[in-house]
Amino acid sequence: MSYRVWVSPSYRGFFKRESNMRAVISSFIKNESGATAIEYGLIAALIAVAIIATVTAVGTSLQTTFTSVAGAL
Repeated sequence: MSYRVWVSPSYRGFFKRESNMRAVISSFIKNESGATAIEYGLIAALIAVAIIATVTAVGTSLQTTFTSVAGAL
């Protein structure tokens, strides 16, 4: 035998919002797109540091070459 409990219409919306809030929180916890964005940001930062180091090293070498050519002229 099953029993039905009467719930006021004003409370029915409350229970629906509560289950929606649980779904939103559950979805937020399972969502990993923020972590992926941070990982891509870190990779981009490492690439930028490597480019800056390379350009600095090549720039120093070019400066030395141009200085010696200018001295020879």
